[in-house]
Amino acid sequence: MKTFVMLILCSFWAGIAISYIPFYRQSNHRMQADFLKGALVALAALLLVGTPMALVAAGSGLLFATRCFPFPRDREIKIYGMAAGLLLFMVPDLFLLALLWCLILGLLLRDFSEQYLASFFLILPLLMFLADKSDVYILFSVALFVVVLMDNFVQLETGARTFMFSGKAVTGTLTGKNTARHAFVASELKNGNYAGINFETRSETGILSPIWSRRLRRSTYVLVILLLVFAFFLNRYVYKGFGMQVELFRKGPPDADVVAITFDDGPDPRFTPAILKILQEEDVKATFFMVGKHAEKYPDLARQVAAAGHEIGNHTYAHTNLLRAPRWRIAAEIKRGEEAIYEATGLRPSLFRPPRGLYEAKLMEETKERGYTVVLWSLSSNDWLEMRPVDISRTILQNITPGDILLFHDSGDIIRSEGGERLPTVRSLKTVIAGLKKQGYDFVTVTELLILSGLSGDL
Repeated sequence: MKTFVMLILCSFWAGIAISYIPFYRQSNHRMQADFLKGALVALAALLLVGTPMALVAAGSGLLFATRCFPFPRDREIKIYGMAAGLLLFMVPDLFLLALLWCLILGLLLRDFSEQYLASFFLILPLLMFLADKSDVYILFSVALFVVVLMDNFVQLETGARTFMFSGKAVTGTLTGKNTARHAFVASELKNGNYAGINFETRSETGILSPIWSRRLRRSTYVLVILLLVFAFFLNRYVYKGFGMQVELFRKGPPDADVVAITFDDGPDPRFTPAILKILQEEDVKATFFMVGKHAEKYPDLARQVAAAGHEIGNHTYAHTNLLRAPRWRIAAEIKRGEEAIYEATGLRPSLFRPPRGLYEAKLMEETKERGYTVVLWSLSSNDWLEMRPVDISRTILQNITPGDILLFHDSGDIIRSEGGERLPTVRSLKTVIAGLKKQGYDFVTVTELLILSGLSGDL
């Protein structure tokens, strides 16, 4: 977590500091300079951490600095060049698509405008989704969409004009600052290029005054930031887990030097095989809470987990949020997940973990009727944040206590059930296991931890 906070702060101050450089302030090619600024910040985040979350953290700090502290203040600040520089290292394929987009529009319209790049950012969230990019990239593209939309909304609101050429009536709204436009229209009138003209000149900048336009834009930015902060702390709260409840199992006996390693959201062919290999080399048995549709999609991989002697739990069929869900939906998710796991592995799970640890009375009643033990965790690796391997291992090794159930992920993403980057998890696992062994801990499955706690599989 500290790493991402540092990335945000460093990119924020870097964005401000670069704006003070004389070359940048005096440059007549601001979009190119902004592109270089965004590319350098993204490259630094890539080299320091190298995960999508890190790139978005750095990009968010830079975006905030650019929009809220525009230097020099006498020039309009656009994010298009900076955002393109970020895309170069975030999603190189979509960056190339952006270049192609601008090239095609430039050839068709026989000129080049930064608005071509702005139009690309308005469709970027859809492209991110269709290209199956990381959830955090999709969220960041939505933030860029909002900023670009607000920029163009203000531009349209303060200079809205409709022209009809070829002898037809021409109407428009000209602000008091549009002296060049007035001169242009006067020249065209003199040359007789327009048949009928009806121009309304305003001293105010459109429907809203400049003060209210700025307030509206800043309020939108603040709202976006608050929503992102809310989402962040909600996820952090969920993945830290809830307090101890008697109706579910969250931690083993505090007087036994044992821990249970668990993995959620798999199996995933990109990461689960590497995890299985490390567990085999270290002679450690773990518990995998599988998503039913992933077991259905990768049955051979699910069978490998079972064949290696690891325990398998039910993590619903589609990783659906069951909080406030109707009883029939809860029952369907549990049953379909169970059947998919049974078809793939021949094992019928008796452990259940609700997605993101969210549950309520209806879920507890349903799982009890089906003979499940609901299992949460007592210590999360926070690997869903896509931290550096050293940060993941430090989180575990510095906070471990006897009887802990450890939460890792071998698939999943912030929103979707798969697609996230779990390579840091794989790279941290050997260090975590070696560190725990050095501290004197043994490794057990969740069911073995239940037995040590004097509990049966039915709480």
